[in-house]
Amino acid sequence: MSENAFSTELDSFIAAEIKSLEQLEILLLLSGNPHKWWSAKGVYDVIKSNPASVQDRLDEMVRRGMLKKDENREPRYQFSPVNEVVWKVVTELREAYKERSVKVVQAIYSKPADAVQEFARAFRVRKDT
Repeated sequence: MSENAFSTELDSFIAAEIKSLEQLEILLLLSGNPHKWWSAKGVYDVIKSNPASVQDRLDEMVRRGMLKKDENREPRYQFSPVNEVVWKVVTELREAYKERSVKVVQAIYSKPADAVQEFARAFRVRKDT
């Protein structure tokens, strides 16, 4: 990783999976304590964006295979990617955000070149069904 850029894997993950600062903050919150189960309200209480939007982001991350959902009572969510590569790249993302948060935000909102988008598709997380 150079001083001005992230690893190719992290750049690709951000391009493919992270569409907003809200989504990033939810992912970082849940991945920060992967053994904890979170309700949508609990996530909202920390993130403070919009309850409906938080719920939508959580459900989207479940569909993408980044979170597990437990619906026994009130739905709860836990960081549990189906792909080990995602564990590694999210760890890298956490470190990058601590050290260079502005660069991470710029990467989220910048439009990658077509070649980078094609490469990023390889990192799309899907559940095997």
